[in-house]
Amino acid sequence: MSSSLTSASYIRNISYGLRRQLSDFLDPQDRWKDVIVSIRKPSGEPRYSQLHVRRFEGLVAQGKSPTVELLNDWGTTNCTVGELVDILKSRNLLAAARLLPLGETQSQPPPAGSAPETQVLSENSQTGHTAGGSSDSFDPLSVHPLSGVSSFMYSELRKITGNFDDRSVSSGGSRLGEGGFGTVYKGFLNNRAVAVKKLNPVSESVHVEEDQFNQEIQTLKVLKHENLVDMVGFSCDEQQMCIVYAFMANGSLLDRLACLDGSPPLSWRQRCLIAEGTARGLEYLHSNHHVHRDVKSANILLDENFVAKISDFGLTRASAKHTSTTMRTDRIVGTRAYMAAEALRGEITPKSDVFSFGVVLLEILSGLPPADENKEPQFLMDIRDDIDDEDEDLTLEQFLDRKMTDWELSQVESIYCLASNCLDDRKNRRPFIKQVQSVEAQRFMGVLLGMHLGVHELAC
Repeated sequence: MSSSLTSASYIRNISYGLRRQLSDFLDPQDRWKDVIVSIRKPSGEPRYSQLHVRRFEGLVAQGKSPTVELLNDWGTTNCTVGELVDILKSRNLLAAARLLPLGETQSQPPPAGSAPETQVLSENSQTGHTAGGSSDSFDPLSVHPLSGVSSFMYSELRKITGNFDDRSVSSGGSRLGEGGFGTVYKGFLNNRAVAVKKLNPVSESVHVEEDQFNQEIQTLKVLKHENLVDMVGFSCDEQQMCIVYAFMANGSLLDRLACLDGSPPLSWRQRCLIAEGTARGLEYLHSNHHVHRDVKSANILLDENFVAKISDFGLTRASAKHTSTTMRTDRIVGTRAYMAAEALRGEITPKSDVFSFGVVLLEILSGLPPADENKEPQFLMDIRDDIDDEDEDLTLEQFLDRKMTDWELSQVESIYCLASNCLDDRKNRRPFIKQVQSVEAQRFMGVLLGMHLGVHELAC
């Protein structure tokens, strides 16, 4: 029946052979997870929980394909092939989408086992150009409307942000915050809240900023994931560059840990969920050969449900080779309080993101900022020496955020041990983010189920 599939065909009508072909693309690197998190009930709620995901993961040990079993399970509902194709395209799983011939748009599927399509960026100390591209630079205006990314006039963005009103939102203005790349303003597009990041016009570094602008657009155009911030569009007319994102109602993890603006403290359960979501987003980046290079709590945004969304991809670099490849640059970038020793030497490797994530875990545990020039040690990453030294007064329990009351010591010890492994000075001894994500996922499920899961040994 697969030969006569249309968008309206039910998924249960996809032949077993075609399901197996889809699994060749979705089983490697667990890309089926990108599909399962996108499946929604008619009410808009996720159809599958994290517990369901773990059950599908367990099928691998039984020699079964999680992709095939997911399609079998989802196919018991009245879901359609068109819905599946839309999800595959939204997650940039284009090679898998092409396997589904829909009427007259049938195309020849790529050879089985070939790598899923992804646009990969090459490392350059100044730019983030597209690898293999014929153009010397990326033109943001080349983004096709069908990609779901809009090109706005600067005048439109000025209008929806009250002429970029620099008063804070709490004071009746539009300003949400400011970073090294630009200032972020709140606006509304068709009654939908958005965040508009406006590039800071600094003449002496304009080329660097243009490169970061192009890099961020290119990255978010190519990579889509539940735990990456959603780009709505951009503007680059009138020599003023802006990027428009979906609005994150709960701001940054940095602000929420600090209880800024009187927000309530994050619970232990929420912190575990945020840590796991961040790890999942990084695992997706690394599996697609990208290194973020500026992982920090200020760049982890939280939506209305406190789902973690990694943001700020202006420093991201990618390699056409395997993700373990180390690239080098003469331009040292990042945030010092999160940087591994090799990053300070100009090495670009996924293990540097793992190191930065270790600092974020310490922030989650303690509620402390990553650096405090009025304290000794100044950097949070160095406080482990005091905790681990039996001659020092500081204990792990004393290190914990006192605003958090629902933690359990065994769970805290596991996360602290995982953070310590991520912060190993020797990058080869740090875990890969996929291992980190697995530990975080199990720990979060332990919190949900109110039980201890045996991940302490895994973390240590």
